[in-house]
Amino acid sequence: MTTVRNHFSIAKAPALFCWYAYIDTVDCLADSLFEQEGITVRKVQEFENKVNYYTLVICKVLPWHREGFLKALDKLPDKMCLLGFRDYDEFCREYLDYSENWLVEKEMKSRERKETGRQETVPCLQ
Repeated sequence: MTTVRNHFSIAKAPALFCWYAYIDTVDCLADSLFEQEGITVRKVQEFENKVNYYTLVICKVLPWHREGFLKALDKLPDKMCLLGFRDYDEFCREYLDYSENWLVEKEMKSRERKETGRQETVPCLQ
């Protein structure tokens, strides 16, 4: 079995769900693996790559489905290879670092805007 980092965890509150981002194809090849594991994955957003056939999926998983979700993602690189997506490993290495940093920056900017907004509204109330 190939070991490829094809996902990362996203810290979100409240912690009712485990949030993840993973790389799949536009045809959603990971869905059948999730079904085999008997788990439900709720996709929140998908970011398609204009250059090739892959997409970054933001999703949430129930905590008791987390182990099955990760097991399914461990099988995904082998499935990709069997179906002819030979550059999946390389794409994951390059794209995940960029995507993870982008999502962290986006979250930080969002928090900064909320904090700035709170500071601006407090003086108006006094």
